[in-house]
Amino acid sequence: MDLFRLDPGLAIWTWVTFGCLCFIVAKWVLPPLLRNLETRERAIAKSVDDASALEERLKQLDEERIGVLAQARVQGEGLIQEARRQAEELRQNLLDQAARETESLIAQGRAKIADERRAAVDALREELAEFALSCAGTIVAATLVGEKERQWAREQARRL
Repeated sequence: MDLFRLDPGLAIWTWVTFGCLCFIVAKWVLPPLLRNLETRERAIAKSVDDASALEERLKQLDEERIGVLAQARVQGEGLIQEARRQAEELRQNLLDQAARETESLIAQGRAKIADERRAAVDALREELAEFALSCAGTIVAATLVGEKERQWAREQARRL
């Protein structure tokens, strides 16, 4: 058998076998293969579209995030300013209340001092009246212990 010799019978059978093989491949192998390729192509196209949509959504979300952060920053600054204003107001109220309480305590202290001073002056006058009665009794050589004499001595001490 010579490899490079042309044999018409072998050529016909080769063409018949090749035709059968092409028919079998075209009938049963190629359609599923083409369906798989089309399915894969559609899946890849859908994935590309989904990726584009996701990229667009990510851009929108990033813009929203930036807007929300800016809004939160503005609100935070507003809250800080409000808290500072309220703290200053509270501080001023506390200072005013402390000043009022201080004034009240000073007034109470002054009133108490005035009462104690009056009481001390009254006690001193009482003692002075007793002393005056004692001195007058010594001078007149009599004991002045009656209520009438005491009233007179108190009256004299009040005049002083």
